[in-house]
Formats: sequence, C-alpha cells, structure tokens
Amino acid sequence: MKYHEAFPDLAGVVLEDSWVLEVAPGASGLALRLDAALTRDHREYVEPKAGEVGCYRRGWLTVRSVAPVEVRVSGTTPAVDATGEADFGHVDTFAQDAEGRWELEGDWGYARIPEAQVTLELE
Repeated sequence: MKYHEAFPDLAGVVLEDSWVLEVAPGASGLALRLDAALTRDHREYVEPKAGEVGCYRRGWLTVRSVAPVEVRVSGTTPAVDATGEADFGHVDTFAQDAEGRWELEGDWGYARIPEAQVTLELE
C-alpha cells in the first residue's frame, strides 16, 4: 500500500518532491518539518504564482508508534538553496517492508516504524 493511500493526512502530498527542512527524532518516532509538495487533489492546494514550480506548504510530518522504533539521523550537513535556506533533501522512500513496518529514508537519515500513526499539520 502506498503512503498516500494508507494515511489520510498524506492524500494529495508528494513526499518525494517535498523538502525536509528539519529532522526531530524521538523515542516514539520521528517528526520532519517539510516544505510539502501538494497536488491538485489536496484540500489546501492553490495554483502556483508566476515563477513558482508548484504548490508548497510548510508543516510537520509526524510518524510515531507505541511499539519500539528505529531512527537514525545521517548527520549530513544540509544543502543551502538559492534563497539561503537549509534543507536535507526529500523523503525518498516511505513504504512498508515485508513485515508491515513503515520505512522512511532520505539524505536526512532512516526510520523504521511499526504500527505507524501519521499526521501532517500544515502551517
């Protein structure tokens, strides 16, 4: 199952095109501050202005569990974009493994979270 089908908060969100701005690991999961890429199907989508590539909204993606989680932050130095803002790349992978755990991975690090509970709170 794809993440946008499994978690209602991620319907109309493309994590592979979203920018990770901050990584906040915790004992029960992971929070990522995103510049989230929204599709036309998302309730908060607005047409991009002239010169903009797409519709992006800031927010926090939180993936947590009551079961033990595995989170490893890469420790890489963030890239700096043309506006001078730091980012840690994208969420390149967010998929279930053979045992049903959700795995997230990108330049920022890696997380394996069983029985994942996911929220995306846009600012």
